[in-house]
Amino acid sequence: MRVLSTTTSGHLGFLDIPSREYTVLTRSHMAPVLALSTEQNRGQMATVSLDHTVRIWDLATLQQLYDFSSSDETPCAVAFHPTLPNFFCGFSSGAVRSFSLENSEVLVEHTRHRGTITSLVITPDGRFLFSSCSQGSLVQYNCSVSRCCVLRVAANVVCQDGRPKPNILAVSGDSCRLAIVGPSKCTVTVMESASLDELLRVDVSTLNLASNHLDWAVAVCFSPGDSSHLLVSTSSNKVVVLDAVSGHTLRKFSSVRSRACPSLALSVDARLLLAATGRTITVWDYPTQPNSSCQVYIGHSEPVRVVAFTPDQKQVLSVGDAIFLWDVLDIPESDQNESGAFSVHEPDSIAGQLEDLASGASGLPRLQVPIPSQASPPPLSIHDRPLEDSAGTFSTSDEEGLCEENHVSEALLQAQAPTPPVLVEREASGAGDGSRQAAKGSWAPAVVPYHPSQTSDWSLRRVKPGLPTRPDSYKHFTARYKASTRVKSVSFPPVGREQLRLKAVVGYNGNGRVNMVWRPDTGFFAYTCGRLVVVEDLHSGTQRHWLGHPQEISTLALNQDGQVLASASCCGNTATRCQIRIWDVSKGLCQHLLSHHDTAIQALAFSPDDEFLVTLGDYADLTLVLWSTATYELLSSTRLPEPVHGVAFNPWDANELISVGTSAITFWLLQHNGTDTSFQVHREPVPEELGASELTSLCYGASPLLYCGSSSGQVCVWDTGTSRCFLAWEADEGEIGVLLCSGSRLVSGSNTKRLRLWAVGVVPELRRKGSSARSSSVFMERELTLDGAIVSASFDSGMDMGVVGTTAGTLWYISWTEGTSTRLISGHRSKVNEVVFSPNESHCATCGEDGSVRVWSLASMELVIQFQVLNQSCLCLAWTPPSCGRPEQQQVVAGYSDGTLRVFSISRTAMELKMHPHRTALTAIAFSSDGEEMGPQRVKRQPHLAHITLQGMG
Repeated sequence: MRVLSTTTSGHLGFLDIPSREYTVLTRSHMAPVLALSTEQNRGQMATVSLDHTVRIWDLATLQQLYDFSSSDETPCAVAFHPTLPNFFCGFSSGAVRSFSLENSEVLVEHTRHRGTITSLVITPDGRFLFSSCSQGSLVQYNCSVSRCCVLRVAANVVCQDGRPKPNILAVSGDSCRLAIVGPSKCTVTVMESASLDELLRVDVSTLNLASNHLDWAVAVCFSPGDSSHLLVSTSSNKVVVLDAVSGHTLRKFSSVRSRACPSLALSVDARLLLAATGRTITVWDYPTQPNSSCQVYIGHSEPVRVVAFTPDQKQVLSVGDAIFLWDVLDIPESDQNESGAFSVHEPDSIAGQLEDLASGASGLPRLQVPIPSQASPPPLSIHDRPLEDSAGTFSTSDEEGLCEENHVSEALLQAQAPTPPVLVEREASGAGDGSRQAAKGSWAPAVVPYHPSQTSDWSLRRVKPGLPTRPDSYKHFTARYKASTRVKSVSFPPVGREQLRLKAVVGYNGNGRVNMVWRPDTGFFAYTCGRLVVVEDLHSGTQRHWLGHPQEISTLALNQDGQVLASASCCGNTATRCQIRIWDVSKGLCQHLLSHHDTAIQALAFSPDDEFLVTLGDYADLTLVLWSTATYELLSSTRLPEPVHGVAFNPWDANELISVGTSAITFWLLQHNGTDTSFQVHREPVPEELGASELTSLCYGASPLLYCGSSSGQVCVWDTGTSRCFLAWEADEGEIGVLLCSGSRLVSGSNTKRLRLWAVGVVPELRRKGSSARSSSVFMERELTLDGAIVSASFDSGMDMGVVGTTAGTLWYISWTEGTSTRLISGHRSKVNEVVFSPNESHCATCGEDGSVRVWSLASMELVIQFQVLNQSCLCLAWTPPSCGRPEQQQVVAGYSDGTLRVFSISRTAMELKMHPHRTALTAIAFSSDGEEMGPQRVKRQPHLAHITLQGMG
């Protein structure tokens, strides 16, 4: 008589009552298994689990050999040494330990990580071990000796994730390359395994252009037979095969399951590709076409964490809720030709495979779980339907068979669903170098010649009366609020007899849009500050100021030869219409004054031959106007049905321009009939791949390419010859307001403060090759984060250096070669409330509504120190008088809108004292002559005296 029993320690055994002996049939983990590793020489497998144990198994007998446990930390990752009798284990505490299988002891412990170990990999030659943790650090070890030692520690290299991910690291079969998911989840980096020198970085978010969501990498795996092939599973349920040298996409596999693949495995002969997909295992015939059918196998009750081939390649291991061992069955070549796939049986778990070798008596519990049927199961193809009356995967009792058969049928039904469409690049019909005139032939006249008494309608849609709604786009200019009014009469002194002359302007208007121009070949550099156009020599710092605009300037444009600058200001109390000034750059004089728009001007653009100037009204004006630069007469004015965010002339055809707006991209073709000028208009809707986003920016690339940025952070590429979009990728997480392209490089700027440099040299090839070129992609070369949304940018022809303006009121010098940003010009973001000078008049201090106190050098007008207080306005300032100690002990006292008073040390660049003398805003501060008394004034005009000893502070 025998009694079968289970224990809380994960043992399955039986008690022989006559002999009172207990025999263990099998052991198992008591919690989900996190990772596994196999060893070829001894045929062993190591597993780690949330039950705080590390277990070593014999793959031949499926018996447990060793059991290492820890009560206070969880093992998260494991890796066998390929030649030495050691294995390595990473723990939740951040420790990495080396264990000896000969002595069953810990050889060495390393604690360089501060977070949970997420992955461990070792090179096949046994030289290097790599570990990653949840804090993003990567550690390289020399493991060629029994007691491994740390070689390098790199911070912020691996994607930060608190969960163990065994396949977040991978090493190539030749031991030369290391692939990691990082430094962000959207990038995969390939390094030289010995030196950790970066060889390649791929932006995974650009690999799935059909998705409306940001795509990221989940797992990486090198091909065992070809180290130049890198497999990457993505969050969009795809496995992408990349060239590990160039980064180009070679193949793609789509998963039937709606789950990302946290683990990948490719057989040594590169015949079978495995992926953990939720609670199933997906298998592809790797040599066939990527869109071929795959097979899906069930059995796990929880998500599968790791899949791997055994060292002899005859079986597959999968772990999660339990350890499963699958037989890989070879099928006849004729069957392969017919089905186009292989067959894999889903057998038993390790628990079912274990048997009591010591006992042969009858009446014992069944030594083996039901044996798989001899007939191969039908291939699980996405195009196949389940076979009627097909036998289940298991051949067993009626009850068991019915249960398993139902499960397999469910898997088949799930597998037969058609694969979601994988649209990486949308190639237009007739794409390539097709007839340009054929595309234009579909255009229809939309604008009649302009007459002063009549403007042409763009369509039958009429604008509803009332106040217009500002689009949800930061591209549109909004003038600053001004409470003051300009005097009605102004008297200007005769030329040459001015008693005051403007010497320098400090600040850049970050409220403008495209209000900075820089021409690298001539050195011309101009930007706006309020109603001024500031022309500055970047070498000497000298400025010229072009005056005349009655209101705040919104935008600038420089013509092609750099001799004419156009500036536009909005309307206001003193100007019923917007004003456009045409400046002679060499003389600095206004040559022409144009007026037509009613509210504000969104953009200006000169034609490539400098014969035309187009001006675009804002969301309230809704007009597009064409001017002749020969006479600056108005040629055409068109009423727009919806807000337009940007406009640009075709650099290869002066008679064509393109605008982007809320729902479409519009191609405008100029037609000349005698003295009359009109437009033919062709509209294309926003591509479906962009969803509900709007096109917010545009720029031309190599002929005939047009790049457009969207409000959702995508960049789409159009063929202007066919008016079709053929490519799109996720370029940012926010709205892209600035795009610039030159040669094979593209710069994008967004309201997320990010400036990114893209390599787009492959895009012309994508357009020419059509669907056959979908294996190529676009890469992000560099990224910089600035202090505000990007509103203007200008770069040299090689896109190596440029100047960028932000909404923070800063102009930055950008060097992509060095990957640096240098502050050129900076000013207050809003109203300046007071200016005070130092006793020796070498410096001045300013305060503003933005809560900052800034100290400037009067000699160079450069910012020296800045003190920032958040969520408060600084209303008044006072500089300590000369009687207060030595010059190096000078302080500035500032009063704020919350009634507080702060004392800042100039020499120490720190706040030394904070007081709260008033409950309301401070409006004035004054020192006594000896500097001992200070009187702040509050709003209700009740003075308050404070006695302070400034010399003794700090």
